[in-house]
Amino acid sequence: MLIYRRRDRQTWEKIKEALNKEGVRFSASHYEHDNIPVGGYSAMDPRNFGKGGRIDRQIYTVSVKESAAQSAREILRSAGIVAEVEDVESLTQDASKKFKDIRY
Repeated sequence: MLIYRRRDRQTWEKIKEALNKEGVRFSASHYEHDNIPVGGYSAMDPRNFGKGGRIDRQIYTVSVKESAAQSAREILRSAGIVAEVEDVESLTQDASKKFKDIRY
């Protein structure tokens, strides 16, 4: 059962540490789900050239057995960790649509 899916490596690391400490078996992974632009320099993402360097586009996940899901949530809650499961559509939303939705 999926208990965490977000673009947040720091929280992902904390979740793994908390579950490991309590002996809960889990599966953790990450993958890049963004479309890769085709082309030369015009297709390069300008966000990679900022002060912080390349941005992290990975989606991080943590899964546990369904029988251990409730205890895993309680462990994370007691550790002060908020584990969210975001839908893939919002995680992979096109940058231009995100910009439009924010309405700057």
